[in-house]
Amino acid sequence: MKIAEQFTQKITEIFGEKKMPKTLAVAVSGGSDSMALGILLQEFCQQKKIKLVALTVDHKMREGSSEEALKVGGILAKKKIAHEILAIDVKKLPQKNIEGALREMRYELLLGYCKKHKISHLFLGHIIGDVAENFLIRLFRGSGLDGLSTIAEVSEVNKINLVRPLLNFEKVDLQKYLSAKKINWFEDESNLDEKFLRNKIRRFFAEFEERDLIHKRIKNASDEITKMRDLFDAMMLAEALQILEFKANEFFLIHHQKLCKLDEKFALKILSLVAMEVSGKNYKPRLKDLKSFYEYLLENSKIKPRNFYGCEVVRYDEERLLIRAQRPRGKFELRTVLK
Repeated sequence: MKIAEQFTQKITEIFGEKKMPKTLAVAVSGGSDSMALGILLQEFCQQKKIKLVALTVDHKMREGSSEEALKVGGILAKKKIAHEILAIDVKKLPQKNIEGALREMRYELLLGYCKKHKISHLFLGHIIGDVAENFLIRLFRGSGLDGLSTIAEVSEVNKINLVRPLLNFEKVDLQKYLSAKKINWFEDESNLDEKFLRNKIRRFFAEFEERDLIHKRIKNASDEITKMRDLFDAMMLAEALQILEFKANEFFLIHHQKLCKLDEKFALKILSLVAMEVSGKNYKPRLKDLKSFYEYLLENSKIKPRNFYGCEVVRYDEERLLIRAQRPRGKFELRTVLK
């Protein structure tokens, strides 16, 4: 089956019987993965009479990033794909945890654009190699079921659907597709910098002739872990409903003694999701920090105000603790994180 046919089949599978949106957005960095996604998606959108807009984030981390973003727009213009450049403020460039901080900044810009223009679906060019790389990165960092679970094909963040239709595609196949269409792409120089763990892992995979097979086997393992996580989450949700109360669209109340008697794995997951919800952050707190916070709650019957991950915990009454935003953000809608 040709790659375009595989792609169309996957998009049809993802949307199923749902009505297709009038406009879709796709993040295009200029690399082969996202460039191929943009071109494939444009062909699909033309058939379905859907408007497509490509978004490129100018990260400003190296010289020439702005020029490269313009070149990406030029390539896309030849394919009649609307293009917008979203620039990161140079004053806000991170000095530490660069990879993670930049990722959050990129998503903030991309999601902000989609929200402003009422676009419900943002397509991302993650491929099977990214699944394998993420698995090893998180394994090295001591992740549990959540971290080792596969990248979701469709997920929702701030009411925007993130769609990743290339999770079973290999980079080499996408590059062959682009070459056949005589479309250029850019290789980010930072991908060669081995101060980043991801690049070390990428080079490690490249040393194996059977790299593609290894990618598939790791993804299969990650898929199986995802099934176990989903079972765990269903059990966790039942426990969460017994100890949590959500009040006034602003804060959570947690039954302290019930939390202390709960299995540690359930307790940590519940605290993690509550912290994400209250702080408005899209990523879970680090496990080491989370355990430290949990142990504080276990060891102290008289809880004093304490900050954690953008949240504040205080004693609400004799039985319950209150967890609210450390810096009040006003009322917010409860996202469905406990699912």
